[in-house]
Amino acid sequence: MSFSHLDESTSEEAWVQAGALDLPLLTDDVCAEGGSVLVLAAHPDDEAFGAASLLSHTRAYSADVTVLLFTAGEKSHPHSTTHTRDRLKQIRLQEFDAALSSLSPSVTSRFLEFADGSLAEHSDQVLQEIVSELCAAQGPVSIVAPYSGDGHADHEALGQAALAVGRRSRATVLEYPIWYWHWATPKDAKWRSWRFLPDPEDLDRQDIFECYPSQTLPLSDQIGDEAILSRAQLKHFHRGGDTFKITDFSADKPETAAEAGVNNAHTASRVFDGVHIDRSDPWAVRDSTYEISKRATLLTHLPQTSFAHTLEIGCSIGVLSEELAGVSERVTAVDASSQALTIAEGHRPDSSRVSYVRATVPFEWPEGLFDCVVLSETGFYLSRTQLHQTLQRIDESTTHSFVLVLCHWTGDIRDWPLNADEVHERCLNFWPDRRVEFHADAKYRLDILTVTKSPNISEDTAGGDTDG
Repeated sequence: MSFSHLDESTSEEAWVQAGALDLPLLTDDVCAEGGSVLVLAAHPDDEAFGAASLLSHTRAYSADVTVLLFTAGEKSHPHSTTHTRDRLKQIRLQEFDAALSSLSPSVTSRFLEFADGSLAEHSDQVLQEIVSELCAAQGPVSIVAPYSGDGHADHEALGQAALAVGRRSRATVLEYPIWYWHWATPKDAKWRSWRFLPDPEDLDRQDIFECYPSQTLPLSDQIGDEAILSRAQLKHFHRGGDTFKITDFSADKPETAAEAGVNNAHTASRVFDGVHIDRSDPWAVRDSTYEISKRATLLTHLPQTSFAHTLEIGCSIGVLSEELAGVSERVTAVDASSQALTIAEGHRPDSSRVSYVRATVPFEWPEGLFDCVVLSETGFYLSRTQLHQTLQRIDESTTHSFVLVLCHWTGDIRDWPLNADEVHERCLNFWPDRRVEFHADAKYRLDILTVTKSPNISEDTAGGDTDG
């Protein structure tokens, strides 16, 4: 979608005549009592024009409300000769604080300092910021974000990230359109399935909009300082309420580890720390029948009963690590999360053969020469490139013959770079000289490779993509 704010705007009268005020009302329970509301704004003023009613309504909720502001909108006037980007950044952040104080004084806000116009380019980091905030949230969570089809690159990147996180965490996502009302027409049927939230009686939208003079009024009489929002565009936000596209993922099947929401290994430490702070055993590995049975199957299918040095990649709180110590002289268990390793250390017996190491694989790697490597419920967090780099690291740090244990959940995976079968097949293709014991369970896949490394492995033989 390509448009300019200078284009003629679809009239508000056309939207009203088509039924924009007659949409089904948004029910109060969309933001659960005692839960959390996470409002995402690409630029200062998004929250005011797209979610003013919702933020005002949250005053009456017993809910924690947080607004994440991703950019300062410093590129709003790229041709201005009177205002630098630094000056616009300062002005717009001041306007944001004023508007938010008027809308809901108790709301917590955080500015993330992405560059204006860069959210699509930094989609991984955007997603991880949302996940990190979500990990600290209490109770059921509603995510409020710009419409993923709004036509503005920053709005769409943020809306798409909100949907990805909502799907993984089974949250409700409310998307608010802003520029859509400007460039779309009532003939587009998408909006007819949306919901309307009327303004509370004490909300004066004009007062809120006046908090943003840099967008509603000219900066000066110089060329390049014209108002961004015309009178015709402002009419869309005076219709007496917010309009939302609602996507409720709460009924979706849980994706277990997907709740961690990791697809960028650089930010794994922060994300998984948040997961383990929220819950000391986030995947119930100690008590889950699935986890207990899976570990027993893995251990009983090992091709030998003793290893000199085992490496476990992604050990979480160390339950499997301690069981691997029963068949290993030494175990090095690594995880990106310091919090997870603190929990693991707290449960380690005095006689343990396990050493816990914080490392973000494949960028960091523990010292040692290993004759057994376990990659369990971890491979699908990595991109194709990162998985290939991990296999190279394994090849460089193992004995001439070694055992590689692969075990991953086989449920329906969305938004991750890889699923269980893709992880396993890429690992199988990396080493041409190996024997494989395959075990398929209804819920997971277990492959145990006995590898004898060739003297040289060419790039063609390795079969590693670099498109991650």
